[in-house]
Amino acid sequence: MVTSMMKLRSPIKTLRGKILISLFFLIILPVVIILYRFYKSSEDIVQIQLNQSNQAAVSQKATAMNEMAVRMITASSLIINDPETEKFLKEPADWSNNYLSFIKLTSLQKKMSNVKDLLLDSTTQLGLYDNRGFTHTTWSAVTPTNVQSFYKESWYEPTLKRNGFPYWTVPYSLPSSNNKQDLIVMTRQINGEYTSNYGVFFISVPIPVFFYPKAEIQKQQAAGITSVLVDEDQNLLIGDRAAADLLANHALQNVRTNVNGIQEVKINDHIYFMNDAFVPQLGWRLVQFMNQKDFVTQLSREKDKSITWVVAWFLLFAIAFIILMLRVTSPFKQLAKSMTKVGKGEFNTLVTIKGEDEIALLGNNFNRMVLHLQDLISDLYDEQRRKQKAQFQALQAQINPHFLLNTLNSIKWMALLSGADHISEMITKLGKLLNFTMRNEQEFVTLQEELDYLQVYLSLQEIRYHDQITFTYHIPEALLDCEVLKFTLQPAVENSIIHGNRFPLLIELQAEEVNGNLHIVMQDNGVGMSMEMIGQVESSLNQPHAKFSGIGIRNVNERIKLHFGMQYGMHISSVEGEGVRLLLVLPLKRRNTDAENSDR
Repeated sequence: MVTSMMKLRSPIKTLRGKILISLFFLIILPVVIILYRFYKSSEDIVQIQLNQSNQAAVSQKATAMNEMAVRMITASSLIINDPETEKFLKEPADWSNNYLSFIKLTSLQKKMSNVKDLLLDSTTQLGLYDNRGFTHTTWSAVTPTNVQSFYKESWYEPTLKRNGFPYWTVPYSLPSSNNKQDLIVMTRQINGEYTSNYGVFFISVPIPVFFYPKAEIQKQQAAGITSVLVDEDQNLLIGDRAAADLLANHALQNVRTNVNGIQEVKINDHIYFMNDAFVPQLGWRLVQFMNQKDFVTQLSREKDKSITWVVAWFLLFAIAFIILMLRVTSPFKQLAKSMTKVGKGEFNTLVTIKGEDEIALLGNNFNRMVLHLQDLISDLYDEQRRKQKAQFQALQAQINPHFLLNTLNSIKWMALLSGADHISEMITKLGKLLNFTMRNEQEFVTLQEELDYLQVYLSLQEIRYHDQITFTYHIPEALLDCEVLKFTLQPAVENSIIHGNRFPLLIELQAEEVNGNLHIVMQDNGVGMSMEMIGQVESSLNQPHAKFSGIGIRNVNERIKLHFGMQYGMHISSVEGEGVRLLLVLPLKRRNTDAENSDR
């Protein structure tokens, strides 16, 4: 007791000490550390972080551009390198009169549409400029075109000079389209196996899809960022007026790196931070400029974010402290729930509490109390089982005088009505029955032993009823060593004799193994039972204080369920005029493998 008190006085192990230590480590100390690091952080660190963030965004966009270019080249290769395309372009353009030519035309149109759907998107347009004087596109039907008009296009002659390699044009606007939006266009000359220049294949993508959407550009402008796309000669390809002004003074040739590793360029007495990324498939560069003044504005925003983070972390630690407090006090709730369960009679509940504080002491004492109650309940259960066993023996003993009275009554009438020959036989068989009955030390017998007892019993009944009872059985020899409860079959046979109400009476007995269980079926040819009567009998079998045929089959059903479980027992079925069928379901236990059951 003294040791327990000393442990409770330790500040670390008391509930109050835990709360104070948690408050210090989870709220006070973290807040002080964060504030110290916040005021110690320099502008250079924020500058580097912002630059890294911008560089990651530029690199990601350049990668997306490169992937788009790769998909456009792949889509064009699927069309111009297809032998069917070459065949289509070599043959006469008579698809209005020639069905095979028409099939090839529709195949080309379908192929272009499929390539667009699989590799590109809905904003992309594909076209084939046929040197036979036709234009095949995904935005309109086949259009007759003057081949000489192809030369008016800015991309046509450069495309022919590249002899099948992609040529990129930016910006470009389709002359035949109602929507005059700027496009980036890739064109390739279509060459056959032995012939060059069947035509030109055309793929266009809107610049907002390839570059930045208008909303994103406006967002960048609000943040002081200018984005441009330049070719390998640093010529402006995509960009607004501000971008053109920045590049006018050869800005990309005057780039330097400051002490923080950030690229800087001075343009018109203003310092700009620069981020760029290469688009390898096109040989172009995506460049972003940020005015240093705008950066200072963003830095102020970052400071505001830092302050917000400080407040957020403070709230987070406060929430963590509350959660910890709840966890510290949760054992009280668990203990209260367990006590409620015990109050309702659920004695198999214990609380799991770790530690050495006051809660742990309460929990341990509660567990000891529950274990003590479990021991008391176990003792009470054992006593109840002993009472049930005594009840079984008493019920079993009731069978003996019940049958003995009937047998002696038969002997009396036989002695009065006939000579003494049958009296000796009946007394001999009665002695066998009494010998079997009085072996009370055996609660289980084999099916063979139960049949021997049943046959002796039936031989007496045949004398009593003047050979009006016929008993047959069909039991596999392999099941004769199965163990059954003593006096299982005799009450069922007695029930058939008493309630069969028909002579001569035929009783058939069968046994078989079904799904690991022993099924014993007894069928007689008595008058049978109605469905209403069967319901009453089934209800009587399942009522502990019900009576049916004295203590006979109800006793058998009750004993089976008490010994083996509620899934076993007796089932009755009948058809009026065709007898009664009793089914006994028992666990399959053999004497040679389950000998221990005989000692139960």
